[in-house]
Order: sequence, then C-alpha cells, then structure tokens
Amino acid sequence: MIDDDFSETARQQTAAHVLQCLTMLAEEAANLNLHRTLLALRKAVRACHAEQLRPMAAPRVRRHLVLH
Repeated sequence: MIDDDFSETARQQTAAHVLQCLTMLAEEAANLNLHRTLLALRKAVRACHAEQLRPMAAPRVRRHLVLH
C-alpha cells in the first residue's frame, strides 16, 4: 500500500528501513533456530525487494466519496 502523500525519496527510505528491520529479525530468528519464523521473514524480505523493483504507479487523483 502506498500513500500518495509521500515523495519518491521518502518512500524509498521507508522501504529501505523496513528491509533492514526484516533482515535483522531474520538473522535473529536464525540465531534462535526459529525455522518457520525465519522462512516467513525471508519471504517478507523477498516480497519487499520485489515491491521496490516494481515501477511506481502514477499518482491517483483523489476522489471524494459522496453518499446519496
């Protein structure tokens, strides 16, 4: 999920920090022999990498919801 209010730079920095945290958690899970947790974290890291490589969609026009 992408917030349209973030600049591209802010989005990249946030993604980098999330990847760093996931990587550190995966290392800790490996140290503690938490195999299922490690596999789940590795999948999350791969998903984050794939998301970063995906081209950024054009900003959406905000539409206001009107109830009738």
